[in-house]
Amino acid sequence: MVGGLILGAYWTIKGYHSLDGDQAHRLPLLLHQLDPQVFAADPFVRSFDAFNPHRGSLWLLGGVSRLVGLSAALTILFILTFVASVRGIGRLARAAWPEHGSRAGLVAVGLFLIAKAGNIGTNHLFESMLLDRLMGLALAWLAAAAVVEDPRRGWRFSVFALGLAAVVHPSLGLQLALIFAGTWLAWALAAGGTSVPWRLAISAAAATGLAIVPGLVLNLAPFGSLREGLSPEKFWLLTVELQSPQHMLPHLWRMPQWLAAGAYLALVIPAFSLWGRRWPERPDEGGGLGIPPMPRHSNTPHSPLRGTFSRKGRRELGPSDASPRLRLVLMLGVVLLWLVCSWVAVEGLRHVGATVFQPFRMATFARGLALVCAVGHILALWDRGGWMSQLRAALIPLGLTGDWLLVVVVGVETATTLVEWIGRRWRIEAFASLVFVGALAYGCLFLSRHDTERGDRPLLALIAVSLVVTCLCNRMPRTQWSWTPRRWRWAMTLAWATPLAALVAGMIPNDHPMATSPAVRGLVARCRFAAVPIDEVEVLASWCRENTPPDARFIGPPGPKGFRLWSRRSLAFNRAGSPYHAEGIDDWFRRFADHVDFHGTAAEFVRAYLDGRHRLESRYDAMTDAQRAALAVRQGADHVVALRPTSGDDRSDGPLELLHAEGKYAVYRVRPESAVVAHRQR
Repeated sequence: MVGGLILGAYWTIKGYHSLDGDQAHRLPLLLHQLDPQVFAADPFVRSFDAFNPHRGSLWLLGGVSRLVGLSAALTILFILTFVASVRGIGRLARAAWPEHGSRAGLVAVGLFLIAKAGNIGTNHLFESMLLDRLMGLALAWLAAAAVVEDPRRGWRFSVFALGLAAVVHPSLGLQLALIFAGTWLAWALAAGGTSVPWRLAISAAAATGLAIVPGLVLNLAPFGSLREGLSPEKFWLLTVELQSPQHMLPHLWRMPQWLAAGAYLALVIPAFSLWGRRWPERPDEGGGLGIPPMPRHSNTPHSPLRGTFSRKGRRELGPSDASPRLRLVLMLGVVLLWLVCSWVAVEGLRHVGATVFQPFRMATFARGLALVCAVGHILALWDRGGWMSQLRAALIPLGLTGDWLLVVVVGVETATTLVEWIGRRWRIEAFASLVFVGALAYGCLFLSRHDTERGDRPLLALIAVSLVVTCLCNRMPRTQWSWTPRRWRWAMTLAWATPLAALVAGMIPNDHPMATSPAVRGLVARCRFAAVPIDEVEVLASWCRENTPPDARFIGPPGPKGFRLWSRRSLAFNRAGSPYHAEGIDDWFRRFADHVDFHGTAAEFVRAYLDGRHRLESRYDAMTDAQRAALAVRQGADHVVALRPTSGDDRSDGPLELLHAEGKYAVYRVRPESAVVAHRQR
């Protein structure tokens, strides 16, 4: 029931954005796999005949699609990915912070789902669409939870989960396997605190290595050099600096991203001060969440939490409680070491193989582990009581929504924590309140002047709400709040009202008058459970699917991603759709340069791309009809997508015949006589 409530709330707040983004250039591979006649002449889709690292995920999605359809398959697998991720993160937090019980899991899940800041490598912890890397990470969270909680019992499941991760996403699965193997060795080195002997560590590491072999063979065969056919310099230019620089090159990431990523690590530091934290003395402390109090003066074998109790009834963590926390921190340390070595290999050595491997994907895994470590500090602040401590606890989740916002919040929290520690030694604890208020005021001023996302506004709003709630609570009698059946019903209704309404809106036929209403369109765009086009490119592509021959081939603007997927027609080029092996990459680059009418070396093209991608791509829009017709002939296309003609622009005698317009774009057919002329001019 709790999982259903969380899923409904997530869809209500974040939405469900299927058939868009990365899916727009991955799903055509699946559609061609299901029907070889679809995209039979598409150079991007057919380039994966030679090398396709997505076979495992496409086979899984294709198998479900054959049973229930593509949209339903995407939704079902997204729900399974969501449940696995939430369960893995929650279980990991409960293992690391057993003194907080289920609250630790709930807080960790909340942090995990809202975190956007510090995404070095440009991969978020979780996104509102099904992606193969999210499926692989979901299995990784389950594997990490199993071994952190109990290595002796959980290592077999972790081996199985990582093997599946390699099937779904071979690159991610291999990196995770290396991380887990290194973690097992680190745990064995610290066997006194982790309870992991060398025999177990070596067996688990070896089994993990063997488990990923089937996934690597399935996805990467036939094995060979991806660089064959291009010089190392050109392969680096096209693959690293042109194809996916935002994923591979750390020097391109913005300073706020780096600072926010460091802020995650700053949140881990307070976890060390809670290593031997005692259970609260007050029996009624439950954080206001309806959690039953911990039994006092009980140390029976049936106690749900292991440990010892002091004479005053406070629970102290025993070795069995501290071991999961140590295992978690050591796993995070192994990931950080991996990232440092990756930076040296990419930026220092400029190693092509290591760079194309995209090792900074593990920064996402590191952020998740850091958030789990931060849970104990957040709950400790909340349980302390008082407006300042609870406001500090609420500020940390808010900070995760923006880079500069997280930097400011963690800076305020670090300064306050440090002054508190000094104050306890010198008995001047009250000075911490002044530091907190002053640092918070300066942080709001800084955000108002430097943060383009206007992070000062939600920060000021939270402070105002906190003050109002504190005043009201001081005037009202304190009561223990708990979940009742009526409250559960209301919560589930509020959480699922928008997703269910969107599901119904997606079932309305496109030709029905209600389908064009703003309310229906807004609901469909919020949660797209059905294949309903929502923007002008998707609507135009859907028209082409119904009104052009199945073997029609198009050229279009380099940027928009969705035309190929929604039209089910071959597209000569799209920037977002790029192969991985040298021959395909070189063909993709030549088509790119041809589409923007660029004549120069690969190095000059990459420099122009990095200096201004949108300016470079706009050269396609500046072409004349004759140039686009000639481009279509060179690319083997017979249809053109371009800007719609302006009023008074007569193209009846031009080389392109207008077929249909939608928004700012239109689709044209290359006149046969124009194609002959263009062919003679080649």
